[in-house]
Amino acid sequence: MYVYNNIMPKKIQQYTSERQSLVNKMLKILEINETNNILSLKKLDEDQQKQQQIINLIDDIKQYFICSSWTFFSNKKRKIKRLYLSLIKSVMKEMNVQMISSTRLNKTDEKVQNETFYIFLFKNI
Repeated sequence: MYVYNNIMPKKIQQYTSERQSLVNKMLKILEINETNNILSLKKLDEDQQKQQQIINLIDDIKQYFICSSWTFFSNKKRKIKRLYLSLIKSVMKEMNVQMISSTRLNKTDEKVQNETFYIFLFKNI
């Protein structure tokens, strides 16, 4: 979180409840809560509706967060493979929700596949 000379920026102080509401909305889209805190990246990649719902939050994110330096907003020429994941990670980081990635190897007789999961750890939410 941004703090300058022991003072929080006005946007952070002014929109505390809106920022929390947006995080809750994002978590609801992802079906994440304190008892179900694991997100399969494969399932998210396959769910176009959830991806679009996350992307649709851009206007609210711009309004309530200091986000100009976030990867998603800072360099339009840069190709980002998963725009929705970039937004999720940035918002969660800003709101003190830790996302830990974990990879599971699925072995079959024919091939080995990786599947990535994100575990959400709620600190002060």
